[in-house]
Amino acid sequence: MAETLPRACGACSLCCKLLPIAALDKPHDRWCVHCRPGAGGCTIYETRPEPCRSFSCHWLADASFGEHWFPQKAKMLVQVVTVQDANYDQFVDVHVERAAADPWRREPYIGDLERLAAYPRTLVRIFRGDRTFIVRPGETLEVKRA
Repeated sequence: MAETLPRACGACSLCCKLLPIAALDKPHDRWCVHCRPGAGGCTIYETRPEPCRSFSCHWLADASFGEHWFPQKAKMLVQVVTVQDANYDQFVDVHVERAAADPWRREPYIGDLERLAAYPRTLVRIFRGDRTFIVRPGETLEVKRA
């Protein structure tokens, strides 16, 4: 029988590690000083900054998103962002733990990401450490940051 994980905020807290939060001077892939993983989560929850308030974990937001995407299990966090861009309507941003061995390159993850990339006007971006990748159906490209 497959393991069933709780779909509840606080069950993971990986967002408190992987996302950069300028308002807290917190770089990506480092634990927020206000986070207590496994012991209640955010200690400033009521006064947390706007980027934390508006963040939406795709695994929590979309019940059809597979259990294999549970952030602590996958070592990745997915965020779907609506944008007003000349070429795209949404970005699918995947934040990967630096210590993880590129789990997004393996199945079932890469298949899921390529299916998402096939949606019209959707850009799938992978952020791992100081590297950025773009996933398109059948190919992955590394993007050099300026």
